[in-house]
Amino acid sequence: MVNIQWSMVNGQWSMFKPLSALTDSELMQRVSSKDDDRAYGELYHRHARRLMGFFYRQTGSDEALAADLTQDAFMRVWTARDRYSGSSFRTWLLTIGYNLLKNHYRHSEHQRQYETFVVQTHEELAESNVIDTLDNEAFDQALKHLLEKMSQENRLLFSLRYEEELTVPQIAAVMSLPEGTVKSRLHTLTQSLRQKLNHHDTV
Repeated sequence: MVNIQWSMVNGQWSMFKPLSALTDSELMQRVSSKDDDRAYGELYHRHARRLMGFFYRQTGSDEALAADLTQDAFMRVWTARDRYSGSSFRTWLLTIGYNLLKNHYRHSEHQRQYETFVVQTHEELAESNVIDTLDNEAFDQALKHLLEKMSQENRLLFSLRYEEELTVPQIAAVMSLPEGTVKSRLHTLTQSLRQKLNHHDTV
């Protein structure tokens, strides 16, 4: 039950909800229009842990780097608060995170992997249900091993779709790609995983 409170504004009583009852967009509107650091703190409380987990998976389990990237991402949220469009805050935050990772890849040992990432396909088929087959520890381990051998870009794509559970339009927004390209890359990625995991299952 939401604890509605009342306050006197310009000689009139008005009701307001506590920060915990506000949506992400409502909180971000307060941050962008009023420099509300309490609303900003609530957004950090809601999203920092999960964002750090995203960075942790994408940086080879480097906890210190994941923490640094998380702080950088939220610093950019604050500095770019005037540019928030009112869209999904989580998608916007992941877009910031994605761009930070791209910069990291380009200035790290992963540069060659990043630059040579190419996905070639002429089909836009329905996404496979490969994830639904991963229902035991052996498959989880096999999947983890396959993901470790993938390019950084493919791991990011996989994470956004199946770990962060973004839709194709949201992934397209985060990665600045056409939706058709996202669908094609997801299809190629999941087909490849399914073939390799099916091979694992028969070994």
